[in-house]
Amino acid sequence: MNDPHHQGDPGSTAIAAVTDRAAQRAKELGVTEALEALRAELEHEPRLGRHIRTVAEGTQQVELYSTRIEGDPATDRPAVNVVHAFAPAPPWPPTVRIAAVVPEDPPHPGP
Repeated sequence: MNDPHHQGDPGSTAIAAVTDRAAQRAKELGVTEALEALRAELEHEPRLGRHIRTVAEGTQQVELYSTRIEGDPATDRPAVNVVHAFAPAPPWPPTVRIAAVVPEDPPHPGP
């Protein structure tokens, strides 16, 4: 029996898409290229990141994950957290929706 949380199954691919709201937020934060790289990676590793929880959408179970994209001080790109939803098959094919891009709070200097 296949483990439903097995990552890296070489035979599995998913269709991954970015919602309009997430794409707009990524543009505002200057992380569009990094988000596109993550989207491409999620096509092969749809369970990438930290599992948040599983919810029901109608009759289908949808897994929610959070993934951190590191910041890049050289390009002034901030670190962000990305929330994505993975809907395994059936129905076919499996899909990933990148739903939210949230900037990470910068570290605060100590007292």
